[in-house]
Amino acid sequence: MFDVKRSRLLKAIKIIPKNYGYAFFLLTQILFSSDTLSNSDFTAIFEKHSAVMLIIEPKTGNILKANSAAHHFYGFAKKELESLSIQDINLLSAEQVASERALAKSENRNYFIFRHKISNGDIKTVSSYSIPINFNSQAVLFSIIQDVTAERKYQQALWHYQSNLEKLVDKQVSQIDKTKKDLIQLLVIGILLLSTLTFFLLFMLKRKNEAEAQRSLIAQIVEQSPVSIQTTDLNGIITYVNKEFINSSGFEATEVIGKKTNILKSGFHQTSLYENLWATITSGKHWAGEFYNQRKNGDNIWEKANVYPLKDAKNKITSYVSIKEDITQIKQDEKQLRLASTVFKTATEAVMVTDVDNNIVAVNQAFILITGYEEQEVLGKNPALLSSGHHDNEFYQRMTTDLENLGQWQGEICNRRKNGEVFYEWLSVTALKDEFGQLESYVSLFSDITKRKKAEDKIYRQANYDSLTGLANRNLLVDRFEYTLEIAQRDKNRVAIFFIDLDGFKNVNDTFGHAKGDLLLKLTTQRIKETVRKADTVSRLSGDEFAIILSGDNSVFSCEKIASQILDKIAKPFQLVEREAYVTASIGISIFPDDGSTYEELLSKADSAMYKAKEKGKNNVQFFTKEMDVKAQQRRYLEVELRKVIVNNELILHYQPIHQVSTNKIVSAEALVRWLHPIKGLVPPAEFIALAEDIGFIIEIGDWVLEQACKQAKRWQSQFDHAPKISVNISSVQFQRQDFISKLETILAKTQLAPDSLILEMTESLLIQEDDQTLIQLLAIRAMGIELSIDDFGTGYSSLSYLKRFPISILKIDRAFIKDITFNSEDEALACAILSMAKSLGLKVVAEGVEDLAQCQLLTKHQCHYIQGYFFSRPLEEDAFIDYLNGNI
Repeated sequence: MFDVKRSRLLKAIKIIPKNYGYAFFLLTQILFSSDTLSNSDFTAIFEKHSAVMLIIEPKTGNILKANSAAHHFYGFAKKELESLSIQDINLLSAEQVASERALAKSENRNYFIFRHKISNGDIKTVSSYSIPINFNSQAVLFSIIQDVTAERKYQQALWHYQSNLEKLVDKQVSQIDKTKKDLIQLLVIGILLLSTLTFFLLFMLKRKNEAEAQRSLIAQIVEQSPVSIQTTDLNGIITYVNKEFINSSGFEATEVIGKKTNILKSGFHQTSLYENLWATITSGKHWAGEFYNQRKNGDNIWEKANVYPLKDAKNKITSYVSIKEDITQIKQDEKQLRLASTVFKTATEAVMVTDVDNNIVAVNQAFILITGYEEQEVLGKNPALLSSGHHDNEFYQRMTTDLENLGQWQGEICNRRKNGEVFYEWLSVTALKDEFGQLESYVSLFSDITKRKKAEDKIYRQANYDSLTGLANRNLLVDRFEYTLEIAQRDKNRVAIFFIDLDGFKNVNDTFGHAKGDLLLKLTTQRIKETVRKADTVSRLSGDEFAIILSGDNSVFSCEKIASQILDKIAKPFQLVEREAYVTASIGISIFPDDGSTYEELLSKADSAMYKAKEKGKNNVQFFTKEMDVKAQQRRYLEVELRKVIVNNELILHYQPIHQVSTNKIVSAEALVRWLHPIKGLVPPAEFIALAEDIGFIIEIGDWVLEQACKQAKRWQSQFDHAPKISVNISSVQFQRQDFISKLETILAKTQLAPDSLILEMTESLLIQEDDQTLIQLLAIRAMGIELSIDDFGTGYSSLSYLKRFPISILKIDRAFIKDITFNSEDEALACAILSMAKSLGLKVVAEGVEDLAQCQLLTKHQCHYIQGYFFSRPLEEDAFIDYLNGNI
């Protein structure tokens, strides 16, 4: 259309070359419409047109460009003309030019009358049509020059003759001029209106295109929005849903469009919520809230919703839009945060959080109770305010080094409370890092062990010392004997054990009372201690029985000499305040290595020798002979038999299945050792495990059980596609061997059982020690892929600190908590607490001893992972267990 318009304008300009005013008007229209004429078109018209045309720099008046007609009119060469300024040609002064412009304005002329001087000196009267334009990116003045010299002369000649005529028709001419002006004005107005309408239509077309582009962009944004968007009509009928709505709800667009929004209802909310929603949006207001909706597959989700009414130009509601965001994960995170916050606040162990600069940022209530400091007193402070000064810089430097290298530190530390009281704590510090490995903070968990240490000291004394005499008791005597025995074996010396029993003590106790009897025992202790060396151990075994361990190169003669001195001292009268009492002693002696190599053996033989001394009249010393009592013989017989069980192939394994609650399928089995004695028949573990531990044979039995269980698990894998894992109990003695890891690796390699098919069970007593060697060994086992389980959890010293520190993956709730769980609310609460704690720590739980359906249902309700017990099956022999697997895997 624009090319047609341009062609017509160019044609019009060419056919009326002398009508400068109209040509100027057409060129003006061309120049004002960028859609009509390009710069190249203008240049062509400018150069070839017969009208005199100039392009002038408005500020200086310099002639920038002149066309061929101008060159011929002014008589100057083109370059010479373009080097002049308009002032060089125009003879009017600046004042005259201004006057002419004012006159043209008053006469409503669109041109000016000037006097121009051409190259030969002639003066030409010209009319100048000028307009500012943009030419070659420069603001210039475009002028068309018309020579009106002849017209002016002709007009002057006619003026004299026509003046009277003009006067006569002046009135008519005036009227004609007025009509002409009016027509011109109407024409100009029409042209301006047409131009304005053209520009307006172009503007509106542009706006329409922009609006369509904007609408397309908004539609894409809505469709690709990460939040769910739906629109409904005034009746709640869905009219549009975006992709996120489809993804989050599971419904296709065709399944919901045209349906009511209640298609998403889960039935969780009361009707008042929806009534409030409709009351709000129908009143033209925005509603915000949360929905617990239901997906197409039946899963429930939490959604945060914002519902807005949409209005037309008359502010009338036409529809509604709902913008929803899935906040299910946020709800779950909030629940976990509340749980963590509750644990943080209510934990009995103190918790302290510090930033990277080691300034305290959070403490819990237990911290306040233990240290005596209020929260506001420690926030922003360094934990050094708790320092007691009992540790040197090297201690703290080791702590810092461990935190930097290992990310954690754990140990005993002595600190000071706000009131100045020194207390002991078991401290565990963990360095927390962000996803980029940058340090964020430190979390310290500690418990006040001051009372425990005092209790431990007290328990240690109670466990190792006699409360009446202060002598070592039987426990400490054993420990001292083992130590003395090691030295004796190293130095090839003898060790003698004296068994002393007071003769006549019962008579003193019954005659003078227990207080006097206790005093006599104390005095006896002093007399015995005066006889032996400080390196020797004196112990009170019970009542009036004492034992002595003599170390060094003791011959029979030296032992007899010391024993005789003891007899002499004890035989002297005892002053019991106002009473005097007499007792004697009978002493039996056994000697290592002649009479035995163990404490039990030597003490038993010394005891037998002591009874011989009593048989021979008391108040004498007897050395052990080969006469044994029946009980000792029976024990040794069982011990000998036990040591042969592996060689004689008398041990067997039974297997008890462990079922997964969610599927009811067998996932693992616990290997339980039995002794099939050739005469006594099946001997239960309770009758021989303790003896095996006493005689140190538990390691051999443990290794046998571990290897046989791994072999059996491997055979299951060859028989079943989904064979169960095998769970094996490990004793503390077996675990603490230095070669346990290498032994474990050897067995796995020998049986070709994958490590992830093996579970090792251990008791809490092993973990309570919390030493570095235990941690290193446990980490090595987990690194192999073997799972670790705590057996009989809850019956020992259960602590969050060792669960957090050690790489445990399974907790086994002891059968003591399961037995009465269906009717004992305390047992149920304890079991629930263990399950909740395990869930928070990411641990799996096995409930042992489940015997009936009610117990199983209750544990299932509380989301227990696995169940083991007679409800499913007793421990079974190999063949019976395989038959059981065929029906339950």
